[in-house]
This record gives sequence, structure tokens and C-alpha cells, in this order.
Amino acid sequence: MNILGASPLEWSHKTDCCGAGLAVARPDIIDTLVQRLYDQALAAGADCFVVSCQMCQANLDLSQERIASKIGKDYYLPVFYFTELIGLALGHPKTLKWLSRHLVDPRPLLKNRRLV
Repeated sequence: MNILGASPLEWSHKTDCCGAGLAVARPDIIDTLVQRLYDQALAAGADCFVVSCQMCQANLDLSQERIASKIGKDYYLPVFYFTELIGLALGHPKTLKWLSRHLVDPRPLLKNRRLV
């Protein structure tokens, strides 16, 4: 991510699991784990997630509105799969189309950073 121009943060939860293996059997546990990741990312000063696990990308993106509503908190933490940022950095013509499919729309963040 450094080579692509991003500024990764060192934070204590960077390798914590979102609980993907529990998605069907225990979604309540996923909500707890994912909420902790949102809160810790914000506390560390993050404005998004960059992940290398498809299940983390899904859980962090799919759960954000539901968890925020459940606890009465606003979250805006777009979730990028690392290859999307590689595509963006290399000028792939379909990057904005890919990003438009996210539930947490990352395009406002990218526009704010003048990346699109």
C-alpha cells in the first residue's frame, strides 16, 4: 500500500479476524468482532479498511449500516479489497464501476482525497 501511495496505520487490531467462519451460525459474534474493528480503526485514525480477505471485505462492508443502526453510532469506513486499490493506482478503466458496488460507498473518500 505504501508503494501505491497509501499511508497504512500501525494499529493493534490489524490482524484480528472478523469472525467470517461464524457468519451463518453466530452472526451476533460477527457483529461484536466487526464493531470492535470499526471502533479500533477509528481510534487509530483510519478513514478506511484495506483487506486481503474476501470474507473480511464482505463482513466489514455488509455489516456497517446494520451495526451502526443497532448501536446508534455513525460509521463511515469504506472497505477496499487490496486489488481495487492496485487497479485505481494503475488507472484501470473499470475501477469506479467496481467501487460503485460497495455498500459503504468509497467514492466520496476517494474524491475528497482527489484520487478520482
